[in-house]
This record gives sequence, C-alpha cells and structure tokens, in this order.
Amino acid sequence: MARKIIIPLMVVVSLVAGGLVSCTQGAPVVASYKIGAVAAQSGQYAALGTQAIQGMQLLVGKINAEGGINGVPVELVVYDNKSEATEAALAVKKLAEVDEVHVIAAGDVTAITSSLIPVINELEVPGTGISGTALFDDQLGAWFFRPMGAETDYSLLNLEYLSRDLGVTEYASLIENSGYGQGGKVFLPQLSPNYGLTIVEEQYFDPGATDVSPQLTNIKNSSAQAIFIWGSSPTSAIAVKQAREMGIALPIVVTPAQVSPPFLAEFGDYYEMEPSIVAITQAIDIWQQLPDTDPDKEMYRGFAEAYQEEYDSPPAMWAILGATMLQLIEDGLKRADADPTNVEEARSKLRDALESTTNLKTLIGVYTMSPDDHYGAVGVKMVLVTFKDGQKVYLPR
Repeated sequence: MARKIIIPLMVVVSLVAGGLVSCTQGAPVVASYKIGAVAAQSGQYAALGTQAIQGMQLLVGKINAEGGINGVPVELVVYDNKSEATEAALAVKKLAEVDEVHVIAAGDVTAITSSLIPVINELEVPGTGISGTALFDDQLGAWFFRPMGAETDYSLLNLEYLSRDLGVTEYASLIENSGYGQGGKVFLPQLSPNYGLTIVEEQYFDPGATDVSPQLTNIKNSSAQAIFIWGSSPTSAIAVKQAREMGIALPIVVTPAQVSPPFLAEFGDYYEMEPSIVAITQAIDIWQQLPDTDPDKEMYRGFAEAYQEEYDSPPAMWAILGATMLQLIEDGLKRADADPTNVEEARSKLRDALESTTNLKTLIGVYTMSPDDHYGAVGVKMVLVTFKDGQKVYLPR
C-alpha cells in the first residue's frame, strides 16, 4: 500500500471565524483545506516525484505563512505511489474516501497521471496532475484539470533548432514506450515536415531499461544527421551516455525531464561532450540569464530563491510543475471560498471555480479554463539550453 506522509501546517491557527473550530479533549482543531498529493518517493520516478512534492510543500508553506486561503490553513497529505499506477490509484481512493481531501494533485509522470483521470472522475474529487501530453485532453472529464504543457510546447523549439540553426534535414527519433512517449510518437511525424525535417529512423526504449545500444546502433547506421530523444525516465539520459560512448557525435536534442538535477549529476559529463546536447525547459529554469526586461523574471526569482533557501538547491522542473499545480489550486480555492467542513460541497465549488480560471499566470504559463477546456493554456514559456561546466546555458532565440 502507498506510504502516507502528513506535511504539517506551517502556521498554527487557534481561532478561525465562522465556526470552523471544533474541540477534542480541550484542544482546538482547526478545519483546513486538505490537498492530497500522490507522487513517487521510491522507485524509478522517485527523483521526479520528490521534486514535485517539494514544490508543493514550498507553496503550502508560503500560503500558510501568509494566513492561509481566505483565513483557512492548508494541509498537504502525501502518499508514495512507489512509481506504480496501481499504488497511485489505491492512494487516490484513500485520499478521497478516508482522508477526505478537497482536491488531489498527481505529481508523477504522464503514464501514471493519465491512469488516474478515470479514478478521480469516478470519485468526483477535483484533481490535477503532471502530464506532458495533449493526447488525453478530450478525456479529462468533469473533475480533472491539466495546467501543464503539450507536445507543441516542447518540440517546436527543438525542431526549429535542428532545421534553422544546424541545417539538419533528416533525424532519428528515440522515444520512450510510455504515455509521455506516445505524444512524441504521434506529434513528431506531424510537426517535422513544417520545418523541412524527415524522420529517417524511429527507435523506442522501455522506461527502466539500462541498455539502448541496439537502438543506437540502428541510428548510427542510418542517414540521420541528429537524434531527438523523447522520454522522462533515467533511460533517456542513459541513451545520451551510451551514444557518446559509442562514438556517435550527432547533435542530440531532448525533452525537459533530462535536465533534472539527478540526471545532470550522473550524466552531465556526457551532456557536455561536443556537440553538447540541447534541451528544452521552462524559462524559470534559467531565470538568472533572462534579460531584466522579462516580465516574469521577478516571479521566477521569488520562487527560485525561496526554493534554494528551503532545499539548498535550485528548483528542478518537477518542483516547478508541482508548484504550478498548487498555484491553480490556490486560485480556485480563493474564488470558491467554500466551507472546508462540508467536504462534498467544497469539492463541487472548487471544481466550478477551476472551470472559471481566467488568465492565471503560473510559473510555467498563463491559463484560462472553461467547462469545455480543462487544459486552457494561453501561453507556455519555454526556452532552449545547452550545457557547459556543469551549468545550463541559455540559447536565446
């Protein structure tokens, strides 16, 4: 069974107006907005899930330090799904039925998040999650919201770079067999011709695999002038390492998960081998290198410096995505202004509020949602980076 962790309230409230305090053995118990978080703290996605929880924790701490949401404190209830969809589903059901949370946030990878969409809809609890594909946006249902990116957000800059900057006309795709990878499989062939690009070799790998040399051999023997690696598991970083060990000196472009600090720590030397790989990531990831005229730089600075102070490391992508989910939830709870002691009614009011989200600026973009659109991205801010001396280096477009 998924392991449960309670993130304690950062601020203790002894009295809340409106009768939200009950007494047990003489001690005041303050009603709170309960956010259930399901994310890997063990298994192959633990590095990503841990980052997501840290991003959520930071926002919860900030909210409570500022007096809560409409005077109501926030509680984060965390379950470790052990990087498995079955464990995640069990955790979601327990959060809804036993812990009676008001909303659920899934902080993992696309495959696990996508598997939870029908579960969350069946339970009729507002939910959001980290998912990198638009393939399921027509299946989000009445209760799930996806304030994330889509394939076009993190493939167009890479394709433009290959075509315009490098003059590549033929490339190979190396794609993870996962829900996230499915997006690459579907969208890369559709988008590539717009940039004068042809995929001449398609190869796939399983998340958790430790050897992709057979796939790389096929790419090496093809006419490919570059490689596009699309994945979120450590195997996608292993592929870079093995490519360079095999003497494959083709340019490599990658998706956002490969800039995760644990991957950089283990495979950074291979990332920097000439030609250095090029990755797409959120603008906040390199906020210090953005011009001072960038309208979002101060927002990025505030989050990044608070995260650095709390965790002694810069925020990685999944921490940013975890915080983004909390930004959506916080905005919805403020506008719903629901009584936390009436869980069913509060869930319904929050769902309605999320559907009326309008021009909400988050760490990764701007979102406007509606009953017919639970994705709602108005603009997602992505940048390209390369790697030198252990650091990400901004590639202005």
